[in-house]
Amino acid sequence: MTSKAAIWITAAVLALTGAWQCGTAAEAQVSQTIVHFGDLNVDRPAGAAVLYRRIRHAAEGVCGERRDPGTQMISSQWRSCVAQAVDGAVVSLDRPALTAYHRLQAAPATQEASAAMVAASR
Repeated sequence: MTSKAAIWITAAVLALTGAWQCGTAAEAQVSQTIVHFGDLNVDRPAGAAVLYRRIRHAAEGVCGERRDPGTQMISSQWRSCVAQAVDGAVVSLDRPALTAYHRLQAAPATQEASAAMVAASR
């Protein structure tokens, strides 16, 4: 593994600026960031776990506001964005240890969708 190993985390983020106030449809924006993992052996469970945490953290960052405007509730759009961004990164890397770790971490409701996405990519 080289020190230049990296993956782009990309997410379609809803631009909620003013949309929730006036009832208009939200505009989709694409946000992305790079996650470096050249320091990890992602073929081993410990390295895969560290990379997964980095991917998840990056996805949470690119997906925008965690809470619905004016509430303390976590946005369902944010949760969906994070799940899709993590799924996309895991699929694009296609590393068995990372995929296995992802399946263990996925919530029961999203395990089937994640498994289908991984299967469809092969």
